[in-house]
Amino acid sequence: MLTTTQASRRAGVAPSTIKRWADRGLLPSRRTVGGHRRFDARDLADFLEQQERGRGAGQREAEWLQVLARGDRYLAEAALLQARSRLGAWSLVADELGGVLRAMGARWTRGELSVAQEHLVSDTLTRALRRVGDGLPVAPAAPGCVLAGVPADDHALGLSLVELCLREVGWSSIWLGPATPSAALPEVLCRPHVRALALSASAVSSSVADLSALVDEVGAWCREGGVDLLLGGAGSWPEAPTHGVRLRSCTELATWLRQEVGG
Repeated sequence: MLTTTQASRRAGVAPSTIKRWADRGLLPSRRTVGGHRRFDARDLADFLEQQERGRGAGQREAEWLQVLARGDRYLAEAALLQARSRLGAWSLVADELGGVLRAMGARWTRGELSVAQEHLVSDTLTRALRRVGDGLPVAPAAPGCVLAGVPADDHALGLSLVELCLREVGWSSIWLGPATPSAALPEVLCRPHVRALALSASAVSSSVADLSALVDEVGAWCREGGVDLLLGGAGSWPEAPTHGVRLRSCTELATWLRQEVGG
């Protein structure tokens, strides 16, 4: 157990900072009989590691936004390939970019990013993802996944990230794009080699009731056609959908895809 002064020395901050972390519930502490704070050295180490990871993620997000804001598609492609080499899988790159998109949304909400800048970043990343994805070969009879955004949701970058993950594990994609009317899905689901439908809902799709109704409707078609339903994105999907699988990251998606191929 460490005193406040000992904890501050280990963390390299002032004692007042340690107290502030404890007061905000960020750093666990205990009180002695005399009312003095004591900190478990393991709790402090875990907290500092989390802080470092957060700083690293924030720096990485800033670097990505700086690259993408230049509007240079070839520079963006190079950054994607470097990230693939650094992380070892496109699903991990996609998850890192998911954090970048959330950071971009937060900046836009705070007024730190103009509409023009947001569109430039999104377009640059979309074009770069498409070119990189086109370089990943897919067999003619590969299992296929339909990619669609929920109605009235025009965010497409999540689908582009999913498409890259599909190609990495040998799946083909049937791109319907954002804001796909549900009535357009049945004719596509009956195509040869279609094994799954990935529905993406961004944070703007905040109605649990609407998404639950969509899951019921589309899920019935998927079940009839023997097609798996995958629900992704930051939308307000039901926690326990009546049909389908709720996936919260591209890493989870890649795991699911490999299991399906292996099975």
